[in-house]
Amino acid sequence: MYPPDQAILICVALTPAAIGQWKALYNGRSVGVTRAIPFATTFIDLSCRMEMWVRGPFDYLHYYLSRDLLERIALDNAVASSIQLREVFFVEDLVVAQMTKNILSPVKNGEPLDRLELDQIATVLGAHTLQTHCGAPKFAVPSRRGLEPWQKLRTEEMLRAHLEGNITIKELAAACSLSASHFGRCFRKSFGTSVHQRLIQLRIEHAQHLLLRTNNTLVDIALLSGFCDQAAFSRTFSRIEHMTPSCWRRVNSG
Repeated sequence: MYPPDQAILICVALTPAAIGQWKALYNGRSVGVTRAIPFATTFIDLSCRMEMWVRGPFDYLHYYLSRDLLERIALDNAVASSIQLREVFFVEDLVVAQMTKNILSPVKNGEPLDRLELDQIATVLGAHTLQTHCGAPKFAVPSRRGLEPWQKLRTEEMLRAHLEGNITIKELAAACSLSASHFGRCFRKSFGTSVHQRLIQLRIEHAQHLLLRTNNTLVDIALLSGFCDQAAFSRTFSRIEHMTPSCWRRVNSG
């Protein structure tokens, strides 16, 4: 039995659940698996009473979205803050599936998710839930203007000072005197990418500087550039530069 809570729970079946493997009594009605598909997604309102039965092993990733978070996202985007979830069970949701795949990739390699990345996941997933499953109208038209020059400079300074990602969108937005959602839209307009992707770019830039200007080991460079370990640094560097850090150092040392 799920305890009642003022939140929405998104359940993603990492291993396809067979028909008849899962059933529940949700808000007085019987529900269950209708078809076995990869990354089948379920949206439920935890304020509704639910009892659940599972037969056999299962593997899920759960996203917990508090109503406070959803109301904050709604307010930032000038849409109705009254949240009425349209519950769905074991459906195909490409946005949630892709976000889950992106999360599982580093986690399987032992890389922690930093605060900045988790913050962005929560914001995007909350906005998707409001618009797709809560009947929220289309969000306000994004501003065509990006960050002011001083806001860009301040944001870059803060990201460079927190290369490990131990900072939130809310903190960056507050430093620019903007709401979190408005900041995110302006940031993408100015930099052409998300805040977390820009953070990764800054990590690589810092690592390249250390590779050329110091004799530090790859382990030290990885940690100084905000990566959790050398393996995570090498994977990210190779993906972006199409060569390993050691090779890049040799090619560019002259």
